[in-house]
This record gives sequence, C-alpha cells and structure tokens, in this order.
Amino acid sequence: MSQQPGVLIHKDYFNDHLVEIRDSGDYRTLYYPPGTVQSRISLSNPHRLVLRYTQYMLLALLIQPKPENILIIGIGSGSFVRFFQHHFPRCHIDAVDYSKHIINMARGYFQLPENSKIIVHCDDGYRFLKNYSDTPYDIILIDAFDDQGMAPTIYSDQFFRLCADNLSQNGVVSCNIWSNDKKQLQQIKTLLATHFTDQLFLAVPDRGNRVVLSLPGRVPWPDICLKKKDLKQLSRQFDLNFKEIVRVTRQNNMTFAKRIASLMS
Repeated sequence: MSQQPGVLIHKDYFNDHLVEIRDSGDYRTLYYPPGTVQSRISLSNPHRLVLRYTQYMLLALLIQPKPENILIIGIGSGSFVRFFQHHFPRCHIDAVDYSKHIINMARGYFQLPENSKIIVHCDDGYRFLKNYSDTPYDIILIDAFDDQGMAPTIYSDQFFRLCADNLSQNGVVSCNIWSNDKKQLQQIKTLLATHFTDQLFLAVPDRGNRVVLSLPGRVPWPDICLKKKDLKQLSRQFDLNFKEIVRVTRQNNMTFAKRIASLMS
C-alpha cells in the first residue's frame, strides 16, 4: 500500500514500477518510482515552478534573458514547457521525452500545452539532437531520468558534444544531476568541461540535486550579480527566488575576493 500523501488521482505501472499521481491541497504530484517525487504542479498557478531544483536550473535566464529557441530534454509533467509558454509565448520549444507513457500523463493530468510553437517529440534525446539541423538553441534544459537514475544516453560525452554543436553563441545548457555517486558526478562535470568553455555548479540547498550550467564563452558575472532591486524585480516577474539562487551561485563558484568585488560593483 502506498504511503504517499494526498488523494490518489491515477495509478498504473511503468517498467515494472508503480506510478502514482496524487493531489494534496493546491499541488498535484507525480511519484515515480515509488517514494520519489518526479514532478509537481500548482493547480491554481500551473506555470509556476514548484520544485526547488527546477528554479535553480533557470539561472539560465540571467545568462540568456531573451530565448527564442528552447530545447527541453525530459518532459516529466511539463513544468518547463508551461513556464516558458507563459513567460515567453513567442519562443519555439522542442520538448523531448523517450516515454510515450510519461507524455500521455503530462497531457492528461498536468496541462501540458501544445501548439504551433510547442512541439512534443516522443524520442530519445540523443537521437533527436543527432538528427537535428535547424536553428541553434538559446537554452537547453536537461532533466532526463529513468527508473535507474540519470539516463545513460543523455548524460554522455556524445550527447554533450551534440548540445555544444547545437547551441547558439550566447546560449546556455542547464543540466540537473542527481546521484549519490561522487565519481559519477565528477565524470559528468569532466565531460561537460570537454565541450564547453566555462561552467557554473550549484548545489541545491537541502536537496541531492546538483545543477550544472555550461556556456560556450566565459561566465558573464555582471549579468548574474545584479543589483538587489533588479533581482527583486526579476523574482517577481518569474516567481523565482533569484536572490537565493544568485547567492548560492556566488558561494559555489566565486573566490572570496571576487564575491567582495561583485558586492562593491
């Protein structure tokens, strides 16, 4: 019997694992595998990013504030699709997930939007990008997990090379990493460093997630270390805690001297 909180909305099995969708107050949560929060939506405010690590991944918006072409690898409940459709309705979004099962749940229970600018692809992310030959992406978001953990075809040298090849000049790749294996984490960081000029590492507070942002050029610190009033305005605009996200970014990536200098600039 499931120990998850809330009212059971949907239940089935995928890859021999129990999948549950439950409502608790304003939140609807996808649990997969059992006990693991795969995704969550605010029913009254569906475009808001609820899970903390998803907010941290969008540090990318301080680096690329006007994305026109976005790639999402790993749809989940469609959190990023809903966010960008609301805040950037003119941008083109390719959303890719290998699982028709997950896509159907996102459509049926999590208000996954689709229109002429939002294209949902049921495909392996590596295969999709290998065959892609269109406009480079301004933001690539990678959050691809299966029942065994991080999808091996995605968190790989070949895939990261394809990301670099299909990224715009001022673009950014934001990647969610979740693993208790420190050796695996370091391996992924090393692979990303092979294909990108600069990186930012964020340890999401009170979570096991690590977010890595990879850039074709140097980190634009002036665009990240904004004045408090500007961060406050952006936080209100996107309903993201940029003050906290930037603080963690500075702590994780800047020397003490650089942090002092950024505060005085």
